[in-house]
Amino acid sequence: MGKFYESLPPFLIPWLEKQEVFWVATAPLSPEGHVNVSPKGIRGSFRVSNPDRVWYQDLTGSGAETISHIRENGRITLCFNAFEGPPRICRIFGRGAVYEFGSPEYDQLIPLEERRPGSRAAIVIDVHKVGTTCGYAVPFYEFKGHRQLLLDYFDKHERRDQADPEAHAEKGLKAYWEQHNTRSLDGLPGMSLAYKVERKPDCRDEMRRASVPEREEDQKRSAGMPRSVGAAISDSSRKLEGRRVQEWMVAFALGLTVAAVYVRVANIL
Repeated sequence: MGKFYESLPPFLIPWLEKQEVFWVATAPLSPEGHVNVSPKGIRGSFRVSNPDRVWYQDLTGSGAETISHIRENGRITLCFNAFEGPPRICRIFGRGAVYEFGSPEYDQLIPLEERRPGSRAAIVIDVHKVGTTCGYAVPFYEFKGHRQLLLDYFDKHERRDQADPEAHAEKGLKAYWEQHNTRSLDGLPGMSLAYKVERKPDCRDEMRRASVPEREEDQKRSAGMPRSVGAAISDSSRKLEGRRVQEWMVAFALGLTVAAVYVRVANIL
């Protein structure tokens, strides 16, 4: 049976903060608009301020659907699943607010020593309902580790801005925000401040590692896994990403070739 609460019950908070991934759902007001669901990882991103307010550190992505939808209507739902231990699903329903990099609210929530590479905003949710359900159909999954790729990718962008006298390099993080994060798929306004501020995006070295802060179970996992195995997992992940890029490039090239042949045949006929 599902249960509902007006705010986060104390027994749920440690469980929520322990989860390695959660999902964010938002939607525009237009019935023709795109409903968005985004997975969020990277340890320590989700925080509980109090039973009535939670927030998470929003990392840069290829779009800005969540930011745009919140700015239009404020509606947001977070979903957490238990992938180990007793089954559980938890949904946090609330009204969201967006505080971009460079704003006073962002600085208060995300000081330099806690900022991740590519961090673009703090998404703050005022909770108006919490729902828990059984989760009996959610399968077991074993957590292997966080991917490092996103942090590494946007760390390179940040370093370009850091090296630029105006903190706005041609291929830096701010240029990326301005090019990819100012509009949603439906044309709603997205980011509007972060790419204009004079400050250079930066973070501490330890926050460039996706597994920080370390947990007790990490040490147990590492103790049972040879060092070479951990390196192999990381290498295989990078190789898989590389193969996918190559496959996309080959498919694109084949598509161009077929189109060219089609045009030639059409001209002959």
